[in-house]
Amino acid sequence: RFTLRKGVKFHDGSPFNAQAVKFHFDRTFDPKAPGIWASFSGPIKGAEVVDDSTVDIVTTQPFGPLLINLTMVHAAIVSPAAVQRLGAEFARRPSGTGPFKLEEWRPADRIVLVRNDDYWGPKPALERVIFRIIPEESARMAALRTGEVHVVLNPSPAQLPAIARDRTFTVATVTGTRVVFIGMNLSRPPMTDVRLRRALVMATNRQAILNNLLEGAAAPMVSWVPPSIFGHKPMNFDGLYPYNPARAKELLAQAGFRPGPGGTLQRDGNPLVLSMIASRGRFLKDAEISEAFQAQMREIGVRVDLEIPEYAVVFRAFRTPTLDYHLVFFSWGNLTGDGDFSLVTPLRSDMVPPAGWNVSRYNNPEYDKLVDLGRTSTDQRVRLEAYGKAQDILARDIFFVPLYNTRDTFIMRSNVKGLAPHPVEYVLGLPGVTMR
Repeated sequence: RFTLRKGVKFHDGSPFNAQAVKFHFDRTFDPKAPGIWASFSGPIKGAEVVDDSTVDIVTTQPFGPLLINLTMVHAAIVSPAAVQRLGAEFARRPSGTGPFKLEEWRPADRIVLVRNDDYWGPKPALERVIFRIIPEESARMAALRTGEVHVVLNPSPAQLPAIARDRTFTVATVTGTRVVFIGMNLSRPPMTDVRLRRALVMATNRQAILNNLLEGAAAPMVSWVPPSIFGHKPMNFDGLYPYNPARAKELLAQAGFRPGPGGTLQRDGNPLVLSMIASRGRFLKDAEISEAFQAQMREIGVRVDLEIPEYAVVFRAFRTPTLDYHLVFFSWGNLTGDGDFSLVTPLRSDMVPPAGWNVSRYNNPEYDKLVDLGRTSTDQRVRLEAYGKAQDILARDIFFVPLYNTRDTFIMRSNVKGLAPHPVEYVLGLPGVTMR
């Protein structure tokens, strides 16, 4: 049961109340057109109005991470009046209750926010915030140096050392909650063979990728659940799957792969050719890492046919019930700080797209039982033990090549004060920012 703050208004002037909360939950869990939060929310059934300022959140079972799941960005309550008035156009003209409101949105160009002078809390110092969309690293950095922009997110790793020495700028970094990896589609042979999966991991020079492509702008991925998240347990990737191409070749031989024409291994007359899809610019060095991985696999006799289309094409491929690729460059960011978010939606067996984000089609009943125990218990010790055992299983079943844990870095011109990166990349502390 939640008691709501009174006197709060949405950006369109309509009241925030219990009826608005129920509207949001009904809209999110509409079976005909569920919202994105439906796949993240857990066993939430809906909301019930008690009175104008009191609302009950109803779940189908006990849910340990309930409170923290309600804080994620997708759970934000929006104006029912604006949704009903604008229809599909609401997606481009959202109305919430926050300290800034939308003024303009030019797709692929910019988003402009203005201060909400009716905000219930302390008013932001900034009157306007403009988000520029500049996909190319070099163009972003040039815009920063010329003063065209005041802050750059995801700066060029190669330019960071020089920028850090320049008093014109301030560099702020925090270890993020997103892990980046190459996922394996377990529904598509020969990825069903764990010996092949282990071989691919051991043939990937992960440290060289960190050193030469990411250049200190990311941390090694040490577990599926990042270190800052409740439930984290190290998965000992370096001990279980050290970089060892020779051992990788042995595993492939054990799996029945033999040398074939052109240096590509084959089994039962079928060449070992794996299809892969990756993005360019969606994640730090995604295309470059994918190309490096392709080259490293070639050294052990595995041919990787790599596609790097527009991200919209990649996204659609991820969300289809049938994934037509053996390998995908993918990532998962934890938005709550709880292991439930990392372990259920992207991995539980019933979370295959479009129901969830189990892109790898991972299916292990023992694992499912553990993560179910972790989410339905309200005893943190029980939850921690269950999540640790679940990560042990993931390490054994290995269905991804671990690459890196993000380090979220902001470069700011020195007159920007009060802005710092948050481990959850979607959280920007704009209300406290000043310009001097």
